[in-house]
Amino acid sequence: MARIKERPKFIYQAPTLEYLYCLQNMSRWSEILLSQNNSKNYNEFLKWILEQEYFENNNNISIKKISEASGYTSVKISKWLREIYNGILDLNESDPALFSHEKGIEAELRFRYFDNSCSFQTSLPVLPRVYETFDFFFIKAKLGWDSFWVKEVRHILEENKSSICIFLEGGILNQSREFALSKALFEERISYFDLYQKVDLQIDDILLDRKRYT
Repeated sequence: MARIKERPKFIYQAPTLEYLYCLQNMSRWSEILLSQNNSKNYNEFLKWILEQEYFENNNNISIKKISEASGYTSVKISKWLREIYNGILDLNESDPALFSHEKGIEAELRFRYFDNSCSFQTSLPVLPRVYETFDFFFIKAKLGWDSFWVKEVRHILEENKSSICIFLEGGILNQSREFALSKALFEERISYFDLYQKVDLQIDDILLDRKRYT
């Protein structure tokens, strides 16, 4: 029997403007990053762009216009925007409390879209339910997508602490597939190990009894 050829993984690479739009969408997080005094090269630029309110209701924003107004080169601006965006993600991982609100419910959001995945910790006014839609534009520069559906809400109690983890899938929800997957797991045609080791296309082949050979 011929071996099934493994599909190469696709890692999303965002264009510069996407980083800019994502930062514009959640400008408060850039303010939090700047307040950390992390001695990064982008700090003066980040301070300037926040003071000029370039993240506030600026539909005609562009790298060229920012370069002309700030005096920084487009190359530096593009580099710094990526670093600022990734800096927010790193800070969220190391100090998630900075991204929470007193009256909200703290939760870890775990996003997946094809081969790309990431997590973000914040607080929510209410917990979403399974199969509900969850839009999060800020994460688009990381995953290449900004609309997700709730696959699972998991409550964890350990070491005298409780936590909530929400698993979200990018794309359009297909409830028929989810029901078929639950049935296949119950019938042991698919294992939970398969869910972590196989890509969605391979899982679909099992659900539909399809065979792909090279």
